[in-house]
Amino acid sequence: MLKKALYTGLLAFFALSMSTSLSSCKTKEGCGLEEKYSAPTNKDGGLSTKRGNSNLFSKKKRKKMKKRGQG
Repeated sequence: MLKKALYTGLLAFFALSMSTSLSSCKTKEGCGLEEKYSAPTNKDGGLSTKRGNSNLFSKKKRKKMKKRGQG
């Protein structure tokens, strides 16, 4: 009984260590997800220099806070 448990444990350990050592990406090609989720580039291949224009508060609220000296 103990030998069977030891054998099963060693087999499971070996299978786990082999599965974690395998890579899902191809060598020198990269992963498909890297291309899918990478930052957008311009026509020359450089990264975009556009900046976002989102604000936490509305324009009216920001103006009111500036008037009060809070921002």
